[in-house]
Amino acid sequence: MMKKDTLSPGSHLTKVRRYGAIAKGVTFAALITFVLSGCAIGGGTSSPSASGIAGYYDPINAALYAPSDAQVLQPSSGPTDVGPITGQELTPLYSQAEPVPAGPIGDPSKTYTFCFSQGLSNNPWSTAQKESLMIEAAKHPNITIKYTETNDPSQQVSDLQSCVSQKVDGVLVFPESVGPLTPAVKSVCDAGIFIIGMERTVDTTCPNSWVYLDYKQGAIDVAKAIGDHLGGKGTIVETQGTMGSSPQILRHEGFAGTIATDYSGITTYEATPADFDRTKAYQSALSFLQSPQGKNIDAWYTQYSEMALGVQAALQQTGRTNIPIYTWGDDKATCAAIEDGSVLASVPATPLHADLALRIAIKAIDGQDYPKAVLLQQPPLLTKDNAAAYCATTWGSAS
Repeated sequence: MMKKDTLSPGSHLTKVRRYGAIAKGVTFAALITFVLSGCAIGGGTSSPSASGIAGYYDPINAALYAPSDAQVLQPSSGPTDVGPITGQELTPLYSQAEPVPAGPIGDPSKTYTFCFSQGLSNNPWSTAQKESLMIEAAKHPNITIKYTETNDPSQQVSDLQSCVSQKVDGVLVFPESVGPLTPAVKSVCDAGIFIIGMERTVDTTCPNSWVYLDYKQGAIDVAKAIGDHLGGKGTIVETQGTMGSSPQILRHEGFAGTIATDYSGITTYEATPADFDRTKAYQSALSFLQSPQGKNIDAWYTQYSEMALGVQAALQQTGRTNIPIYTWGDDKATCAAIEDGSVLASVPATPLHADLALRIAIKAIDGQDYPKAVLLQQPPLLTKDNAAAYCATTWGSAS
């Protein structure tokens, strides 16, 4: 077990709680008012403090990042499988990591039950993540997975409570947001049930293991790509995802911190958050484009490629296709948008990591050594120069 939290007042929790307050306390109408009022983030006034090292920033929400001693895994091309839900070919980039043999795990005469709790539903990301788990689970005949998915943090808390009451052998969790899910994850730890998280993080070190994406490097890469493209001057619009979730917090923090550190001539405006959803991003972008601040935009940054495609549709509808879009995601639709020029660059972030999380859980069941924290190494940005090759083996549909 990793050591328990020893957090002090005024630490990184301050910003986490502020985001949580925004998510719970601000109505949609109020957010629209906020956007149309032209609240700008520029010149470093609302960004994390700079470390003095070019391209880096001091994280405020340090506990949400991978620890410094995390095991770093490099992507490698593994065998191609067919997604059990979509029927699409999938090539998980970490399928060779932490290998376990196919066949029964632990005691062959026993059935092992795991909960897989997803805090995101009806989204290509969550579907691909679930498929990567299903592919691995199918290799082990005495494993049963209880799947739950929701966009409601209260429901996910209830789902985890149900897992505890059923005394399952392990829990795999993709938490919806930091605030509500932190105590829920702690309750699983307190019950003595093996728990491993994936990508989205919470503010506790109690889980047995966690699979992290490299949010710091990804945020630096995309911020520098935008800043360099604009020559250090101009205006960027940012569309954030689900407020209070770790990807929303960290994809904003790293972006804003790097812009403040290296590009003081750039001002950033925030459109209404769009919950990592294409339709909501489209509606948010239309609203912003009708605002006074929407008249002069040099680039648009979204925290997920589904939102980028929504922004792209709004820009096409309003005849503003000259505005370059930058985002996060490495699915086929994002690759296609990069190849046709409607998205300029994207941070390749993969949901195909639940298979890795299950193998780590299997190692724990079998009494083998397993990593306490795994960091998936961040590949370079996807651009028109490399998207075609990447598209050949990535996940999702092309539309």
